[in-house]
Amino acid sequence: MAKKGDKWIRHTWEFETTEDPYAMQAASAGEAVCPRCKSVFKDKRWFIDEELAEELLEAENVPKILCPGCRKVLESYAMGYLYLSGDFFKTHQEEIMRLINNELEKARGLNPLHQIINMYEEDNRLVIETTTDHLAQRLGRAIYRAFKGDLEFKWSKGDKLVRVYWRRD
Repeated sequence: MAKKGDKWIRHTWEFETTEDPYAMQAASAGEAVCPRCKSVFKDKRWFIDEELAEELLEAENVPKILCPGCRKVLESYAMGYLYLSGDFFKTHQEEIMRLINNELEKARGLNPLHQIINMYEEDNRLVIETTTDHLAQRLGRAIYRAFKGDLEFKWSKGDKLVRVYWRRD
């Protein structure tokens, strides 16, 4: 509080929050499994373990809940966009898509909530929507490391939505 003349003035700061509405507010005790992507929730985190997932899917008393990544995919809630364009992209699209798929598998090994929501053509470029801002950045950086070109990041005000532009002519 600050004093202006005889009156006290209260300063309030308003911040734009972009917290993930799909993040679990309270972690359940025990284990759970996502029936869509087969990721396992244990010790307050999601991870991939195929054998444990199959075991938990067969068990009757284990909750089967959609993970936040799958919920984002089903509701098309993108937090990252990757735009790929240029003549080089058109001639090497198959190689670039293989790189994207390999990088996606590595990212999902670390965090199964990293998923690609949708891919579509728009204005002579490929647009890839991702469930997390980190995945879009990771894919853009991987493409840049492998093929060079121009890479640009544009973040939202709260830094939770990113648009990654890669181009090479």
